[in-house]
Amino acid sequence: MKGVVAAPELETAEVGRQILLNDGNAIDAAVAMGFAQGVVAPTMTSIGGWGILQVYNGKTGESLCIDFHGRAPLRASADMYSDKVIGRLRQDLWHLEGNINAIGHLAVATPGNLLGYWELHQRFGRMSWKEVMQPAIDLASKGFAVGAELATTWAATSTASQEALPAMWDYISFTEDGLRIFGNNGKGWTPGDIFVNQDYANTLTEIAENGPDVFYKGWIAERIAKDFANGGGLIDTTDLKEYQVSITDPLSGGYRGHVVNVNQPPASGVQVLETLNILEGFDLRSMGFGSVDFIYTMAMAQKAGFVDRGSFLGDPLFTDVPVEKLLSAEQAEMWIKKIRNKESIELPNLPYEPKHTTTVSTMDEEGNAVGMTHTLANPASGVVVDGLGFMFNNAMTMFYPYPGHPNSIAPGKRRMASMCPLIILKDGKAWAVISSPGGTRILTANLQGAVNLIDFDMTPLEAVYAPRVHNEGDQVDLESRSYYSVNDGLEALGMKVVRSPRSMDPSFANLNIVAKNRDSGSLSGASDPRGRGTSVVV
Repeated sequence: MKGVVAAPELETAEVGRQILLNDGNAIDAAVAMGFAQGVVAPTMTSIGGWGILQVYNGKTGESLCIDFHGRAPLRASADMYSDKVIGRLRQDLWHLEGNINAIGHLAVATPGNLLGYWELHQRFGRMSWKEVMQPAIDLASKGFAVGAELATTWAATSTASQEALPAMWDYISFTEDGLRIFGNNGKGWTPGDIFVNQDYANTLTEIAENGPDVFYKGWIAERIAKDFANGGGLIDTTDLKEYQVSITDPLSGGYRGHVVNVNQPPASGVQVLETLNILEGFDLRSMGFGSVDFIYTMAMAQKAGFVDRGSFLGDPLFTDVPVEKLLSAEQAEMWIKKIRNKESIELPNLPYEPKHTTTVSTMDEEGNAVGMTHTLANPASGVVVDGLGFMFNNAMTMFYPYPGHPNSIAPGKRRMASMCPLIILKDGKAWAVISSPGGTRILTANLQGAVNLIDFDMTPLEAVYAPRVHNEGDQVDLESRSYYSVNDGLEALGMKVVRSPRSMDPSFANLNIVAKNRDSGSLSGASDPRGRGTSVVV
């Protein structure tokens, strides 16, 4: 066995498979898959996007986090949106005049995906830069068959959950190039159509030959800056030239004899670790998976984590994030007592985060492991610079529009994010990689993936298939495969329960897990049946 890859798109998993077959390692596969996702899921990620990853080096035992968040432009200010606020939408997403924080050049943060991929490859990759980029170039130039999910997403002309926000077609048709490429010259796409993006193939070829400097310091940077100046945006050549990734050690926490590694704030891994600390105060296995006690405990622990996230999480370069307090035994015990005593937990206003992200999980025979999540955000800005073939992020959407908040805008600042790929270690070695797209439900999906593997000895396939619960507000969301008796039990405890009409609901995120068998040590993987992805064992 060479390794295992898992991703939400069939085409992405196939790229990872080919890399492993060509003697690349898990790092090479992750980089190639990341680039491929920018082609096959181009309104979820691209080199105009941002994200985070963590990697475990099987040879040295080194664990490392590479954060390539979108950064607010250097000319941004805390009050740049303040006089444009119309009001709040659900959960603290803000509606601005002209939706300038959602669509158009003012919504874009300086992108980091390309430098994130580059940093990972240069540190740990085995294949050449051109080799890991070539599959994405081929996909863009030769094309791929548009799936039903993608065709439906691109054709959306209304926004069911947030009526005041632009619909996907608004983003796609925002620029002439966007309408031409992603809107099929205004005709839209139907399942089975072959999607070719030669502009993006040309851009990727330029980067394959010249490295990321051509994007951040060369002619591509000049073209981007000119377009943003014409469009009233703030990003210029200085933003691109001075952009840097953040490289840190992971945050680590113990859970039932395992070590769980996550990325540092402003990513939300600290919430997952805190929630695991709370859950470790309960014997989940004896409760029985899916029982009223289990669902109640899981839901309330999730809610507690969201309380502290909403109160404290931000960019630690700009605001104090009390990580030590959040991960302390005292903090966990405070929440454990509330849950045991059936006390109510009140949440602050929390940011609504749409689910337009994608992810990669990889492990190989050498013990290397990568978990990476990247995005264009909510879902994207609609900005496509003439001739470049990709859409830029709208990461500025999630900033607080007034000064004085932990998540307020500042030059070069990173917004809080739900991304939280997990690498779980056992006996000092990488044992599992868990990642998912899905907005704030990333947090609860990854959390439950870890609990399913560790507390209930599930295989990756069982862990991604198991019904899930999500609680970040005034209701507990369940999939319809949960026991009906759970509704009565939770409601008797004062909870409002909303049962999805779908047994496998894609809104509950899209888990991708690779893990070692406890007994044999062999690798296996699974991609969530709620999506169209797959895992491949090579």
